[in-house]
Amino acid sequence: MAERYDLIVIGGGPGGLMAAQTAAKGGLDVLLIEHKTNIASVRRTCVAGLITEPGCDGETVTVEGDRIIFHRNDFSIKYSGLWKDIKGYYFVSPGGYRIRLEQEATCVARTFNKEVLLEDLLLETEKSGVHIDRGTQALKVQNVGDEVVVTIRTWEEDKEVKGRFVIAADGVNSRTVESLGLNKERKFFGTMMAYSCVLEGVETPYPDAIIAFLGRGQTEGCRGQFYFWPRPSRKPQDPPLWEIMYAQPMGLGDHKEILNRFIKKGNFSSWFKHAQLVRKTSVVLNFRTPIQEPRVGNILVIGDAASFIEVYVQGAIMYGYRSAKAVLDEIKGKAGLDEYVDYWKGSYEYLKPGMIEQALRGYGIQILEDDDLNYLFGLTDSKSYKGYYNEFSFPGVIQQAIAAEMPRIAKERPALIQKIQNLFEKATVEETLLM
Repeated sequence: MAERYDLIVIGGGPGGLMAAQTAAKGGLDVLLIEHKTNIASVRRTCVAGLITEPGCDGETVTVEGDRIIFHRNDFSIKYSGLWKDIKGYYFVSPGGYRIRLEQEATCVARTFNKEVLLEDLLLETEKSGVHIDRGTQALKVQNVGDEVVVTIRTWEEDKEVKGRFVIAADGVNSRTVESLGLNKERKFFGTMMAYSCVLEGVETPYPDAIIAFLGRGQTEGCRGQFYFWPRPSRKPQDPPLWEIMYAQPMGLGDHKEILNRFIKKGNFSSWFKHAQLVRKTSVVLNFRTPIQEPRVGNILVIGDAASFIEVYVQGAIMYGYRSAKAVLDEIKGKAGLDEYVDYWKGSYEYLKPGMIEQALRGYGIQILEDDDLNYLFGLTDSKSYKGYYNEFSFPGVIQQAIAAEMPRIAKERPALIQKIQNLFEKATVEETLLM
């Protein structure tokens, strides 16, 4: 006979752990299924940044002591690790010119140690009495009558477990979403792969900035771009760490070779002259339009599994919390699941009409020629623009910065005006992502 639970949570990332512990604290019998045996280990590339801009995804998040506070949803979680305050978000051309996003009174973001965050979430989940099946994959999920049947694969066997409800938090390449047929209704843009190296011994003139290196000159003609950011060590006495990532569409080149070439022979190789490799990670991301209706019967799909690309870590935690509260309300006879769907539609930025195109047209400035990037960023290099590390707002800041220079551009490089207008007004998602 199949095991039965009030709630089955698929996925042991930040969203799944938050959902499981919240439901268990509400009195439910909860099973968490996670394919990793070491749940707190981080095997994939992730910036692990806390977005400090108020209102991101409908929430404002701050830090007080060892607590991360979610003000609008009125809950908090423990984070016992270190932080790195990010003072600037810089976009750098091949010639070293910049568009600088900064804040006067606060930081533009804060990076954290994701493994420590997961350890803290996992410990709280275990204390809450959640049953955890490690090293287990969810193969199939289906509504059967008034319950949900999940087919799982362990090291020993395939079997079924049953729950009154299921929360699917199994990531951007969700097997649950695929098994439910939800991808059939989504537009597929393409697949991106990122490869990154965590380093110590980096010597950068911008130690407190997240940097996006733009232009084909950075990649020797290949599509894609590099991202570089400081990340906190596990202990205060440990050497400072940085991570550098190269991302481009799948199948267009050797990510490792391109990144190594940038580090050793690129325009900024002097930064990495004494760098030592600490670890390597990678990630493959399928880009699809977000799921409009993340409910199928008694199944909720949350976070990355329902998103365009991924949600921020704080978003995953927030949606994990809200989905568990929705299940608790549903059990009490309220319309909790439908209320969650409404919350998702009202808060997730990429569900707003035109937001994907708007965001990516700012990001897509990378498609301009290197000479154009050097010229434009040369106009902005000495200036500071008020903005945050937030994919929903920084593209608008970039567009405004360039718009302010349009009279000068029209005099000095009139042919560039049409390129800029085409980028900001007409460029498709596929063009801006270099798919």
